[in-house]
Amino acid sequence: MRDFFLIVPVYFVLSFAFSAEPLPKDVSRFIYNAEACAHLAGEFDGELPKRQQDDILKSMHQYCKAAKNQLRILKMKYRGNARMMKVIESNANDAVTSYERE
Repeated sequence: MRDFFLIVPVYFVLSFAFSAEPLPKDVSRFIYNAEACAHLAGEFDGELPKRQQDDILKSMHQYCKAAKNQLRILKMKYRGNARMMKVIESNANDAVTSYERE
């Protein structure tokens, strides 16, 4: 019985994953940049050595700036497509929406 509870969720997840249409390249790039931005924001720590902080900040600026710009463009491009807007909005994390370069 325990195996049933493990197999059923996997079956449903895989069936939805393979039945969905692939995302447009611009949306996929946005998701990649947004995830990298959020990851790097979580890695930053004021107690890290200065050089490591600088490296993380440099990478954050690269990915967060790109994701924030892409977000603005994608919202305009896909405003009439509810499915794409849902995907875009669900990946517009706080690190992206609140990004501002110092």
